[in-house]
Amino acid sequence: MKTIYFVDFDHTISRRDVWDTLVKTFSYEKWKGIIKEYLRGEISSRICNLRLAEIVPPREAEARELIYQIGIDPTFHEFVRWTQERQAELIIVSDGFDYYIDLLLQKEGLDFLTCYSNRLVWTSTGIEVEFPLYRDDCERDMAHCKCQHVLRYAGEQRIYIGDGISDTCAARKCERIYAKHNLLSYCREHGIACEEFGDFLDVLRAEERFEAERQGAAASAS
Repeated sequence: MKTIYFVDFDHTISRRDVWDTLVKTFSYEKWKGIIKEYLRGEISSRICNLRLAEIVPPREAEARELIYQIGIDPTFHEFVRWTQERQAELIIVSDGFDYYIDLLLQKEGLDFLTCYSNRLVWTSTGIEVEFPLYRDDCERDMAHCKCQHVLRYAGEQRIYIGDGISDTCAARKCERIYAKHNLLSYCREHGIACEEFGDFLDVLRAEERFEAERQGAAASAS
Protein backbone atom coordinates (compact mmCIF):
# COMPACT_ATOMS: atom_id res chain seq x y z
CA MET A 1 0.00 0.00 0.00
CA LYS A 2 1.35 3.39 -1.00
CA THR A 3 1.55 6.25 1.52
CA ILE A 4 0.56 9.75 0.42
CA TYR A 5 1.03 12.85 2.56
CA PHE A 6 -1.32 15.72 1.71
CA VAL A 7 0.13 18.93 3.11
CA ASP A 8 -1.48 22.36 3.41
CA PHE A 9 0.75 25.36 2.65
CA ASP A 10 -0.29 28.56 4.46
CA HIS A 11 0.79 28.41 8.12
CA THR A 12 1.60 24.72 7.71
CA ILE A 13 4.59 24.79 5.36
CA SER A 14 4.92 28.59 5.47
CA ARG A 15 5.66 30.14 8.85
CA ARG A 16 2.61 32.41 8.61
CA ASP A 17 -0.48 32.57 6.42
CA VAL A 18 1.01 34.33 3.39
CA TRP A 19 -2.22 35.43 1.69
CA ASP A 20 -3.66 36.68 4.97
CA THR A 21 -0.47 38.64 5.67
CA LEU A 22 -0.39 40.20 2.18
CA VAL A 23 -4.02 41.29 2.37
CA LYS A 24 -3.71 42.77 5.87
CA THR A 25 -0.44 44.52 5.05
CA PHE A 26 -1.41 46.14 1.76
CA SER A 27 -5.18 46.67 1.94
CA TYR A 28 -5.12 48.38 5.34
CA GLU A 29 -8.53 48.12 7.05
CA LYS A 30 -10.56 47.31 3.92
CA TRP A 31 -10.29 43.55 4.44
CA LYS A 32 -12.16 43.49 7.75
CA GLY A 33 -15.68 43.82 6.35
CA ILE A 34 -15.08 41.12 3.75
CA ILE A 35 -13.73 38.67 6.31
CA LYS A 36 -16.68 39.34 8.62
CA GLU A 37 -19.08 38.46 5.79
CA TYR A 38 -17.17 35.22 5.16
CA LEU A 39 -17.12 34.25 8.83
CA ARG A 40 -20.88 34.88 9.04
CA GLY A 41 -21.36 32.50 6.09
CA GLU A 42 -22.72 35.25 3.83
CA ILE A 43 -20.10 34.72 1.10
CA SER A 44 -18.09 31.68 -0.03
CA SER A 45 -14.34 31.22 0.17
CA ARG A 46 -14.08 31.88 -3.58
CA ILE A 47 -16.07 35.13 -3.45
CA CYS A 48 -14.16 36.21 -0.35
CA ASN A 49 -10.83 35.75 -2.12
CA LEU A 50 -12.05 37.48 -5.27
CA ARG A 51 -13.08 40.52 -3.26
CA LEU A 52 -9.87 40.54 -1.23
CA ALA A 53 -7.86 40.45 -4.46
CA GLU A 54 -9.69 43.55 -5.66
CA ILE A 55 -8.44 45.64 -2.74
CA VAL A 56 -4.75 44.67 -2.91
CA PRO A 57 -2.80 47.47 -4.69
CA PRO A 58 -0.14 46.78 -7.40
CA ARG A 59 2.88 46.69 -5.10
CA GLU A 60 4.49 43.47 -6.27
CA ALA A 61 8.08 44.30 -5.32
CA GLU A 62 7.08 44.98 -1.71
CA ALA A 63 4.85 41.90 -1.65
CA ARG A 64 7.69 39.69 -2.91
CA GLU A 65 9.99 41.00 -0.19
CA LEU A 66 7.37 40.27 2.46
CA ILE A 67 6.81 36.77 1.10
CA TYR A 68 10.51 35.97 1.40
CA GLN A 69 10.51 37.37 4.94
CA ILE A 70 7.71 34.97 5.92
CA GLY A 71 9.54 31.93 4.55
CA ILE A 72 8.83 28.30 5.32
CA ASP A 73 9.11 26.09 8.38
CA PRO A 74 12.78 24.97 8.32
CA THR A 75 11.79 21.49 9.53
CA PHE A 76 9.90 20.91 6.28
CA HIS A 77 13.18 20.10 4.51
CA GLU A 78 13.87 17.19 6.86
CA PHE A 79 10.33 15.89 6.42
CA VAL A 80 10.65 15.99 2.63
CA ARG A 81 13.92 14.01 2.82
CA TRP A 82 12.28 11.51 5.18
CA THR A 83 9.34 10.89 2.81
CA GLN A 84 11.72 10.47 -0.12
CA GLU A 85 13.75 7.86 1.77
CA ARG A 86 10.56 5.88 2.33
CA GLN A 87 9.34 6.40 -1.25
CA ALA A 88 6.18 8.03 0.05
CA GLU A 89 4.41 10.65 -2.05
CA LEU A 90 4.03 14.23 -0.82
CA ILE A 91 1.40 16.48 -2.37
CA ILE A 92 0.87 20.13 -1.42
CA VAL A 93 -2.81 21.14 -1.46
CA SER A 94 -3.42 24.83 -0.85
CA ASP A 95 -6.40 27.17 -0.83
CA GLY A 96 -3.80 29.90 -1.30
CA PHE A 97 -2.07 31.02 -4.48
CA ASP A 98 0.63 29.70 -6.77
CA TYR A 99 2.44 33.05 -6.98
CA TYR A 100 3.89 32.99 -3.48
CA ILE A 101 3.99 29.20 -3.15
CA ASP A 102 6.19 29.00 -6.26
CA LEU A 103 8.44 31.80 -5.01
CA LEU A 104 9.07 30.10 -1.67
CA LEU A 105 9.46 26.57 -3.03
CA GLN A 106 11.93 27.80 -5.66
CA LYS A 107 13.90 29.72 -3.05
CA GLU A 108 14.14 26.60 -0.88
CA GLY A 109 14.99 24.24 -3.75
CA LEU A 110 11.68 22.41 -3.29
CA ASP A 111 9.94 23.33 -6.53
CA PHE A 112 10.02 19.67 -7.64
CA LEU A 113 7.15 18.94 -5.24
CA THR A 114 3.66 18.40 -6.64
CA CYS A 115 1.42 21.32 -5.72
CA TYR A 116 -2.24 22.15 -6.34
CA SER A 117 -3.47 25.67 -5.58
CA ASN A 118 -5.38 28.69 -6.83
CA ARG A 119 -3.75 31.06 -9.33
CA LEU A 120 -2.62 34.65 -8.88
CA VAL A 121 -1.18 37.07 -11.44
CA TRP A 122 0.09 40.59 -10.79
CA THR A 123 -1.00 43.27 -13.26
CA SER A 124 -0.30 46.99 -13.60
CA THR A 125 -3.45 47.75 -11.63
CA GLY A 126 -3.38 45.05 -8.95
CA ILE A 127 -3.84 41.30 -8.95
CA GLU A 128 -6.08 38.81 -10.75
CA VAL A 129 -7.01 35.46 -9.26
CA GLU A 130 -8.42 32.25 -10.72
CA PHE A 131 -9.80 29.10 -9.11
CA PRO A 132 -9.22 26.22 -11.55
CA LEU A 133 -9.83 23.59 -8.84
CA TYR A 134 -13.16 24.99 -7.63
CA ARG A 135 -16.02 22.46 -7.68
CA ASP A 136 -19.73 23.22 -7.50
CA ASP A 137 -20.26 20.16 -5.29
CA CYS A 138 -17.56 21.04 -2.72
CA GLU A 139 -18.91 20.22 0.75
CA ARG A 140 -17.67 23.50 2.23
CA ASP A 141 -17.85 25.60 -0.96
CA MET A 142 -14.11 26.32 -0.83
CA ALA A 143 -12.24 28.12 -3.60
CA HIS A 144 -10.10 24.99 -3.98
CA CYS A 145 -11.86 21.71 -3.21
CA LYS A 146 -9.08 19.60 -1.73
CA CYS A 147 -11.20 16.46 -1.51
CA GLN A 148 -10.76 15.78 -5.22
CA HIS A 149 -7.07 15.01 -4.67
CA VAL A 150 -7.63 12.84 -1.61
CA LEU A 151 -10.38 10.82 -3.31
CA ARG A 152 -8.08 10.05 -6.24
CA TYR A 153 -6.00 7.89 -3.89
CA ALA A 154 -8.81 5.88 -2.31
CA GLY A 155 -7.46 2.55 -1.08
CA GLU A 156 -4.01 3.94 -0.26
CA GLN A 157 -2.65 5.13 3.09
CA ARG A 158 -3.61 8.82 3.08
CA ILE A 159 -2.23 11.16 5.72
CA TYR A 160 -3.28 14.80 6.03
CA ILE A 161 -1.23 17.63 7.56
CA GLY A 162 -2.92 21.00 7.94
CA ASP A 163 -4.11 23.89 10.06
CA GLY A 164 -7.22 25.52 8.60
CA ILE A 165 -10.89 25.44 7.70
CA SER A 166 -10.09 24.64 4.07
CA ASP A 167 -8.52 21.38 5.27
CA THR A 168 -11.47 20.00 7.19
CA CYS A 169 -13.40 18.02 4.59
CA ALA A 170 -10.31 16.56 2.88
CA ALA A 171 -8.69 15.65 6.20
CA ARG A 172 -11.78 13.71 7.30
CA LYS A 173 -11.35 11.40 4.31
CA CYS A 174 -7.78 10.44 5.24
CA GLU A 175 -6.60 7.55 7.38
CA ARG A 176 -4.63 9.82 9.71
CA ILE A 177 -4.65 13.56 10.45
CA TYR A 178 -2.00 15.89 11.85
CA ALA A 179 -3.65 19.13 12.92
CA LYS A 180 -3.02 22.50 14.52
CA HIS A 181 -4.91 25.79 14.90
CA ASN A 182 -8.38 25.78 13.28
CA LEU A 183 -8.16 22.23 11.96
CA LEU A 184 -7.24 20.97 15.42
CA SER A 185 -10.20 22.84 16.96
CA TYR A 186 -12.51 21.42 14.30
CA CYS A 187 -11.34 17.84 14.91
CA ARG A 188 -11.75 18.15 18.66
CA GLU A 189 -15.19 19.74 18.34
CA HIS A 190 -16.41 16.93 16.05
CA GLY A 191 -14.67 14.04 17.82
CA ILE A 192 -12.35 13.32 14.90
CA ALA A 193 -9.14 11.49 15.82
CA CYS A 194 -6.01 13.49 15.06
CA GLU A 195 -2.44 14.08 16.16
CA GLU A 196 -1.55 17.59 17.29
CA PHE A 197 1.69 18.94 15.82
CA GLY A 198 3.83 22.05 16.02
CA ASP A 199 6.31 21.46 13.22
CA PHE A 200 7.26 18.72 10.78
CA LEU A 201 9.66 17.04 13.19
CA ASP A 202 6.61 16.31 15.36
CA VAL A 203 4.96 14.64 12.36
CA LEU A 204 8.12 12.71 11.50
CA ARG A 205 8.52 11.37 15.04
CA ALA A 206 4.85 10.39 15.26
CA GLU A 207 5.04 8.61 11.91
CA GLU A 208 8.10 6.69 13.06
CA ARG A 209 6.21 5.71 16.21
CA PHE A 210 3.25 4.44 14.16
CA GLU A 211 5.66 2.54 11.91
CA ALA A 212 7.34 0.89 14.90
CA GLU A 213 3.93 -0.07 16.35
CA ARG A 214 2.85 -1.63 13.03
CA GLN A 215 6.07 -3.62 12.82
CA GLY A 216 5.68 -4.77 16.42
CA ALA A 217 2.09 -5.86 15.83
CA ALA A 218 3.09 -7.74 12.68
CA ALA A 219 5.92 -9.52 14.52
CA SER A 220 3.57 -10.54 17.34
CA ALA A 221 1.03 -11.92 14.90
CA SER A 222 3.58 -14.04 13.01
